[in-house]
Amino acid sequence: MLNETYNINNDFIIKLNGNFDADSVKVMKDDIEAYSKLNTNIIFDLEQVLFIDSSGIGAIVYLYKRMTAKGFSVSVSGLTQQPLELFQMLFLDKTIDCYPSINGYFETSPHLQVAS
Repeated sequence: MLNETYNINNDFIIKLNGNFDADSVKVMKDDIEAYSKLNTNIIFDLEQVLFIDSSGIGAIVYLYKRMTAKGFSVSVSGLTQQPLELFQMLFLDKTIDCYPSINGYFETSPHLQVAS
């Protein structure tokens, strides 16, 4: 699993590629713990993720719980196919804000203030 992180408008984006499964979560364990200490909103860009298992879901929920306790949000963008079906089956799309794309997040994000 290749991933990259970057900041836009005080939001922290985690872009994942490949499977988000037990193996990738194991590799990312220290990073996920470090992300939980951030003081910013986190967006998982899953557009390039074709498979997610309970470990991947657990990592997202882990960050969701820690970030919302501090007053920040965790969102997911780009869900398709199996990851989307799993999010819907677990009703996570009712708890965690889901956007069709990372651009969709920024177009509709309540956290942004657009200058007029």
